[in-house]
Amino acid sequence: MKTTLEAIIVTGMSGSGKSTVLNALEDSGYFAIDNFPAPLLPKLFDLLSHERKSNIYKKIALAMDAREMNFIKHFESYLEILKSRGVRYQIIFLDTSDETLIRRFSETRRRHPLSPMGRVSLGIQKERELLRSIKRISHHLIDSSKVDVHQLKKLALQVIEKKKKQRDPITISIISFGYRFGIPSDADLVFDVRFLPNPHFISQLKNFSGQNPKVSSYVLKQVPTKTFLAKLFPFLKLILKLYIVEGKYYATIGVGCTGGRHRSVAISEKIAKTLKQEGFLVKVYHRDIHRTVDK
Repeated sequence: MKTTLEAIIVTGMSGSGKSTVLNALEDSGYFAIDNFPAPLLPKLFDLLSHERKSNIYKKIALAMDAREMNFIKHFESYLEILKSRGVRYQIIFLDTSDETLIRRFSETRRRHPLSPMGRVSLGIQKERELLRSIKRISHHLIDSSKVDVHQLKKLALQVIEKKKKQRDPITISIISFGYRFGIPSDADLVFDVRFLPNPHFISQLKNFSGQNPKVSSYVLKQVPTKTFLAKLFPFLKLILKLYIVEGKYYATIGVGCTGGRHRSVAISEKIAKTLKQEGFLVKVYHRDIHRTVDK
C-alpha cells in the first residue's frame, strides 16, 4: 500500500515569520526546506515518490516566496503537479501589517528583497500585489503582527493539529466586482446580477455600499433576488461538493454588477453567510466597492 505524501507550503510576506513557522513544522516531524526553488518542485516529488517507505520523507514543508518569480507566475500549475502526484497539500500564508514589517526591517537593518536599493515600504507594496492571488487561495492565514516567535510557533502547531482532526477543506473565495472594471481573471464561477433592481438610482441608497443594511435589505427583498438565490444555492452546494470529490482545494466565485458597489456586494455577503452556515470555509473580497461609475 502506497503512503500518501503530505506537503505544507509556507508562504507570505517577507519578514512575516516564514522561517519560524518552518522551524516549528520541522520540530513536529516535517522534512523542511527553506527558500525552495519552484522549478525543482516536480523533480522533488518524483524523487520522494520513490522513497515512500521512509517516514522521513512522508511529510514535507516548503518555504517559498515572492523572491522566486516562477513560484508566483506558475503557482497554480505547481499545485496541479502536486495533485497529479497524489500529494495532499496545505498552504499557510503569513501576513503582517505594513507598520510591523517596516519596524522589523529597520531593527534588523535588512533590505527588502523586492526593493534592495529603495524604500522598504515600496518593496512591501510590490510584494503584497504579487502575493494577492496566492493569499486568496491559501488554506490558513496567520497574522504575525502582534505575536512573538514563541506565540507564532504555537499558532503554526495549532494549524497542524486542526489539520489532523478534520478532512482537507475547500476554501471558497467570493469576489464582488463591477463589470465596468473587468471580470476577475481567477474566477472559477461568475454570476451576473445586473438584472436586479439597482440601488444606484435611489437617492437615499446611492451613496452607500451593499454592506449597508438598508442597501442590502433593498436588494435581498426584491422578488427577482429571492427567485435567483433559491435556484443559486442548491446549484452552488452541488458544484462545491463535486469540487471536493474531484480533489479541488479552492474555488473562486465572482459576483458582478455594473459598478461593483451595491448589488454584487449585497449578494456576495448573502452567499458567504449561507455557505458558512453549510460548513464551508469562506472569504469575501469586494474588489470595486470603493470605486465609482460616475464620471
